[in-house]
Amino acid sequence: MKNPQAIPGLFPPGLVPIDLVKCWSSLFTVQGCVLAISNSFFSGKFENVEAACCKVFSTLDANCWPHMFPLNPFFPPLLKDNCARIIPNSPAHN
Repeated sequence: MKNPQAIPGLFPPGLVPIDLVKCWSSLFTVQGCVLAISNSFFSGKFENVEAACCKVFSTLDANCWPHMFPLNPFFPPLLKDNCARIIPNSPAHN
């Protein structure tokens, strides 16, 4: 399992806030989840985000979102809405 500090260029070494690491860590438990979310972030397409990834993403604290996606505050609600379609009974963003 990788952590955000291991992704070159994402964060300067030693400057990752502990809360941000906690936010991302659950996504790293699902193989390919971080890559699928990253691809969705840059492409605007959500077809590669699978149910297991959506399940983990839907459990993230909404307070994590502004720190995880500071350049696009609209992305997390879009992803969560998409995940609500993939996983029945998943809470959509209100």
